[in-house]
Amino acid sequence: MKTVQIFTDSTSDVVKKFREENELDYVRMVFTFAGKNYDADLDWADISPAEFYGMMRQGQRAITGQVQSQEIETKFESALEKGLDVLYIACSSKLSQSVNMAKTFSEDLAKKYPDRKIVCYDSLRSNYAEGLMAINAAKMALDGKSIDEIVKCLDETKLKYQTFATVGSLEWLKKAGRVKAGAAFFGNLFSVKPIIVGDKIGNNYAFKKVKGRKTSLDELVNIIAERVENPEQSYLFIENADCEKDAEYVKAEISKKVNFKEIFISSIGPIVGSTVGPDSITVNFYGKEVEIAGEE
Repeated sequence: MKTVQIFTDSTSDVVKKFREENELDYVRMVFTFAGKNYDADLDWADISPAEFYGMMRQGQRAITGQVQSQEIETKFESALEKGLDVLYIACSSKLSQSVNMAKTFSEDLAKKYPDRKIVCYDSLRSNYAEGLMAINAAKMALDGKSIDEIVKCLDETKLKYQTFATVGSLEWLKKAGRVKAGAAFFGNLFSVKPIIVGDKIGNNYAFKKVKGRKTSLDELVNIIAERVENPEQSYLFIENADCEKDAEYVKAEISKKVNFKEIFISSIGPIVGSTVGPDSITVNFYGKEVEIAGEE
């Protein structure tokens, strides 16, 4: 019997199919874009990916916000009232203060429901690495695992959930302050494409340069092939910022090398998308433990 409700947030990008199949919910962040306030809805209810990234290409910048107290209180209490513990798998604390804010917002709920547990968990991840972690936690909850058992498993495996990415331009990450890299990295960026990892301490770290767009996509393919574990039992999530043809290219190339259980292509959501910018590609999967630690 399920005793835990799993939540994630808007940075996880988990599409409705996986949320519904696994009884996974999420707490929405917010963003302001072109003078209008939006909930960071993972189903793109109010603005389409094409509109969002098209406006970014025209110079519009989205300003993002954390999870909101009302969202936390309403959704967490709904689960607690049903007699369920609450596990919120949050975006890396290096990239968002949402996990710390949720802990604060949960204090009154913990007093109100002393027999229930509320855990706000720093995933050290974002994008579909965070999402895949939440999906697997939700599967464990459906299998009857307790909140303590699920957290123990996450502690042992969370660095195996990984995101590697390339972007159209580092400028969006620089503006948002969401990437770590040595000063020399930002020097001559003409035709140079960075490879970025969600590192072991939770930062986005630009750790490698390659020449040209196609080479950067091929490098992502090589990284997946080298790092994935048990692909026949695993999902690969490829996300794109309004550059689906490039995502299809990565899917086709990795399919020649690795036999995944299934490969999914979807759009990078508005929170992550606002920081990485148009023409970004991320690959997210379970594999060898991430050992790269970027500069603080």
